[in-house]
Amino acid sequence: MYVKLLYPIGYGINKGVVIMELPHSLESEKGLLGSVLLDPTRLDVVEVKSEDFYLGEHKLLWSSILKHNANNRSWDTITLHSYLKSIDCLESVGGDDYLLQLQDSTVVASHSQHYAKVIIEKAKLRQQDKVLDEAKEMIYSGKSCEDMVIGKLMQTKTQDNSVDSIIDHWDNARNGALNTIPTPYADLDRRTGGIRKGMVTVFTGRSKSGKSMFLAHWYNYLGEQGIPTLVVPLEDKYDITIKRMSANYGNYCYNTLDAGGRYYYDNGKMTWTESTDREIQKGKECLKVVSEYPIHFFDKKVTPTELKSIAMKYKRKYDIQVMFVDGAKDLKRPSGKYNDTGFDEEISQAMCDIAETLDIAIVSIHHLTKLPDNEMITNNHIRGSGNIVGDSRSVYALQSLGTEHLLHSIGYNSNYDEEGNLTSRIFHCISNNHGTTGMKVLDTKLSHCQFIEEIK
Repeated sequence: MYVKLLYPIGYGINKGVVIMELPHSLESEKGLLGSVLLDPTRLDVVEVKSEDFYLGEHKLLWSSILKHNANNRSWDTITLHSYLKSIDCLESVGGDDYLLQLQDSTVVASHSQHYAKVIIEKAKLRQQDKVLDEAKEMIYSGKSCEDMVIGKLMQTKTQDNSVDSIIDHWDNARNGALNTIPTPYADLDRRTGGIRKGMVTVFTGRSKSGKSMFLAHWYNYLGEQGIPTLVVPLEDKYDITIKRMSANYGNYCYNTLDAGGRYYYDNGKMTWTESTDREIQKGKECLKVVSEYPIHFFDKKVTPTELKSIAMKYKRKYDIQVMFVDGAKDLKRPSGKYNDTGFDEEISQAMCDIAETLDIAIVSIHHLTKLPDNEMITNNHIRGSGNIVGDSRSVYALQSLGTEHLLHSIGYNSNYDEEGNLTSRIFHCISNNHGTTGMKVLDTKLSHCQFIEEIK
């Protein structure tokens, strides 16, 4: 058995009891306190709360420093000493000797950010430990703890909010290394700012417009770039999606292999021909290639809460950078809960929480309301757009019908296949909260899941 100690006394074993301390770093706590005592301006560059400290004396001293700083922005150790005496806290935080010890033991005040980072990380671990203790109590009392554990563990996730991280991003962006999830079109990504981590992006299109084929094209591109990806296909299962990816990779028609052959016109007569060994072998080879991409699938129907759990699992195991939810409105509704509006809100909030806390991008695929053939897709056409679009940061659409006028206005022609079907598509960023909008004109061969950049 083991005993967790709330205060540090060291590790050891005594009569079969393993003495374990909760995570902490007294050195970092002393270092941060000493840094601030040497240079009070260091408070401006650290964001540590008093409850983040482990030692009670340090909690009290930091809380007192924050209060004194709020009331007197220009202070030093002398005024702090007087303040501590006035609130009868000086001896409680260790007295004069301890304050001097903290200053003398700190060599460089500029290390304060490093100390703060360690303190926050240790505090997060202690919070997680507390959550697990609460979970055990619930289990022993016969209560389900899943929702509580997922929710509270996600709350302990910390973000890097330092100015340095922003500057690093700018430097990387200048050098072409955007901290975003790429689409297959680099020039469009540069224009729009790309698919951002920590945010939800909506992808939509008309029924039968080729959305699923385009997604297979996109998954392959991410796989080629080595970007760990989680796909939650609530409409099309794994086998359908992987076959589309294989067809995209090998530029062949997977429906032919599924059907065992195909019909074709021969002297005006429909003739059936069986799949050849060569075609099947090609499909096999292509399947092997795409199956080795870091693209992971979870195709079971889950609740929004369970989706959080799945995302955490794949983030921890595979370090996923993006999650595609194909058919978010088909998530399992918890029994006895919500009208449609309330459930939509829960779905949207769950995905926002996942994106922010795990620092991954989420692409949520949604259907459209019915709209005339000659209309371009807008945000208002997305089902449940009040919640879905309102909480997302950008919206992309695969424009199909209604594109002729737009294509002609920008100098493109509309392309059609032998049966008169429109093959032209526009991959279109129709709204964007962190950059400009933009589009990419494509010609398609949907049976092969091919999307080719169109030349004017």
